[in-house]
Parts: sequence; C-alpha cells; structure tokens
Amino acid sequence: MRLALVSLLVLGLMAPVSAPAQECNWQAGWVKAENAKAGNKNWDSDVVMRFSADFTRRKEAKRVEGYFDQASIGCGQSASLKIMGARSVDVSLYRIGYYKGAGARLITTIKNAKQITATQSTPPGQYLAKLKSLGYRSTFVPLVITGQVPSDVTFVSSVLTWQAYNQWGGESLYKGADGQRETRAISVSLDRPYDGDGSGQFRYMEQPLVQLMEQLNLDINYLTDIDLDKTPEINSASIVLGGHSEYWTQAMRDVIEKEINEGTNLLVFGGNTAYAKTYLIDRTMNERIPYRDINQPESLFMGSQFFAVGIKKDLEVQGAQSWPFDTLGKAGKIKGIYGYEADTAMGTRGPGVEVLARSTISPTEKGFVAMSTYYAAPSGAGVLNLGTNAWVCAMANRCPWGHSFDAKTVQQIRKVTTAIIEQAGREKIGNWRVPHIDIPTRP
Repeated sequence: MRLALVSLLVLGLMAPVSAPAQECNWQAGWVKAENAKAGNKNWDSDVVMRFSADFTRRKEAKRVEGYFDQASIGCGQSASLKIMGARSVDVSLYRIGYYKGAGARLITTIKNAKQITATQSTPPGQYLAKLKSLGYRSTFVPLVITGQVPSDVTFVSSVLTWQAYNQWGGESLYKGADGQRETRAISVSLDRPYDGDGSGQFRYMEQPLVQLMEQLNLDINYLTDIDLDKTPEINSASIVLGGHSEYWTQAMRDVIEKEINEGTNLLVFGGNTAYAKTYLIDRTMNERIPYRDINQPESLFMGSQFFAVGIKKDLEVQGAQSWPFDTLGKAGKIKGIYGYEADTAMGTRGPGVEVLARSTISPTEKGFVAMSTYYAAPSGAGVLNLGTNAWVCAMANRCPWGHSFDAKTVQQIRKVTTAIIEQAGREKIGNWRVPHIDIPTRP
C-alpha cells in the first residue's frame, strides 16, 4: 500500500480568489419558491450514468473532467474550478431540486469558468457543474452551496465516502491500479475528479432523496460531511443522511451525537453508516479504522449497525399500523430492499430500539436478521436507521449492484420516505412517536 499521488494537467489552476462581501437572505419558504421556477428536463441527457469505481471508464472516449478546490461554499465565498482534458470548456451550473419533475434548474453557463461564487442568485443546495467540450465526453463536478439558516432539515452529502471509493488516478482506499485490494492506497487526495460520471455517488445515493425533499417544500440546509468536520451549529429539526455515509471523522461523529443529545432528530436512509473512522490532513483523506475496533461501535448512537454485505432480501414490516410503515396500509413487505449492505441491532451495544422492519438473512439461522430500527433519545430526538443502502437508489431504480425494483416497490419506498420527511421538520420525533422497545438497552 502506498500514498496515492495524482499528477494533474490542469487548466485554470489558481489560488482561491477572495470574493467581495455578499448579502444573501433566505426567508422561510424559499425552497418552495425556488422549485416553482422552470427546470430543465434534459439537463443530464448527455452524461451517461456511471457508478463510482467503474473501471469501464478506461475504455471510454476521452473525457473533459474537473474538480472544485472545496466541496462546499457559503454566501460570498468562491470555489476554484480545475479543468483537465480540454482547453475550451462550457461550464453549465445546475441546481438539483424538484422543479415540477424536471430535477434541476440551469443557473448559468460560463465559457472557460475558473471559479464559482455563491450569491443570492445561487440558492443553497446540491449543484452539479456540467463540463462540455467538442470532441470530449461530458462529465459532472459536484458542489454544495450552504445556507446556514434556520431550516426544517439539514441534508449532509457524504463526500468522504465518495472519495474513499473514487478510483480516479488508479487508486482508492479499496483498490489499486490493478484492481486488487492488496495494492490499495492508504491515503487519497480530495483534489481530483471523481470517476464514473464525475458526480461521485450523488446521482444514485442522494439525488432521489434530495428531489423528494424539495418536492415536499421543506426548508433545507445543505452541508457536506467535511463541513461537519468543522463542527458547525445545526439549526434544524432533523439531520438527514442518504444511502451511503460510511466514512466519518471523529469531529463529524461528535457533532451528530451532540445534536441528538440536544434534541435534533437523526434520519438515516442508508446502511453501513458511520462504519469507518478516517481523518483529514489539509486536502488529503487518510485510511480507515472501523469504529467498533476502537470501542466506539456506531450502534451506540444509531441503535443498529452494519453486519451483512452482498444480500438482497425483502423488508417485512413488524407493525403494519406503526409509523412510518402505516402509509403502506395492509402491505407487510417491500421486495428486495435490504441490500447490498444491511444493518442489525442483534449482538450490538446501544440504546433500546424498536424494530420497525426486519428480514432473516439465512433461512437456517434466525439470529442473522437485517433490521430497520428506531429509538428516542432522552432529549426527545428520534433516531431512525432504515439499515440498507439500497433505500435511496431504489427510489429511482438506479442501484449500482445490478439490483432492480418493480414499480410497486419504488412507490412503497417513496411513500414511506415521504411519511418520514414530512414529520422530520416539525418537532422532536421521539416525543411525538414514543418507540415500543423490542430489543432492550445493550451495555
């Protein structure tokens, strides 16, 4: 194993430029007002969906690629755009939302853009910059613009997990240039494009959830996990995580635990969450240590934790009349939704939890059970972990492991997600929905 060094030929490489002071004012209801604007239905039609760590990109036509020197910026701040592969590039900046089903709105197009500055014209949200150049395959570059204003929910984009799996330049924290785990890197730079289609894992692990939240007109603050590492104040009723948030720094975890203890709900729409401890040195992400290996299992604050990989099992509702699965009526099953990775509360440490849904992994061993769990913290915060990283990608039927889902399953997932999100911005869920403990506290 060795430090992954990436040599880049960069167009527009420059030191960040200090932006003039900006005033941004986001009033309650701004998400609803933003999504009433016209979107652009074909915004992603010329960027083929490619999953992270997709080695097939090596055989593709030449690409124009790039990255921002920061994962997120706030009002008045600028991010420098580093472009490689072409000398003349059109940069189209899209904000991801609902926009009456279009999914994104074109904010601006700039020829040979070298930086993006957040202003009143760039509302908080997840952005994708599309790079286009004649004779090159187009790709995306992700950027989060933060608002840091009172909001119903705070959505956290899992940039560190994207980078851990990012194979651009040949190496990730999982594989070396030869595709083998033995040659993987122990450290990777954040200053590089993402492989696949350039968007990291956003388009399948987060975008479907973001679009649904914006459709519901909640006021949303957007952050990345790198922002959490800087220990910001969270001014929302709930923190929301997408389908794959595996890599956490200690500071990130400390912020989440602090917020739960102060009454902020945690809603996890994924699996294998908070499994790996990593740390940042400047713009470098360094190795991983499972939290459970240092006596900090993730179940201590989530109630359950990762335990199975490579599965596809049905979710069986335990209480058909219990939130959030009561929205399904008498339907007691969601087909194939546990997987590719799944969580459980069995054999773990942590608070007493209610098992909202479950599935036996092995037909001969009842102890191997995938679970969706829920508990209420003493602060009144509700902590809900759906326990599968297929949940979000199944909402758009675009999971990276070859799993596919029928229309009924997609509809069921969207109904349950809507029930969760609609409640998430209102109050401390743990006070509103007292859990019925199935698995007692495990010291």
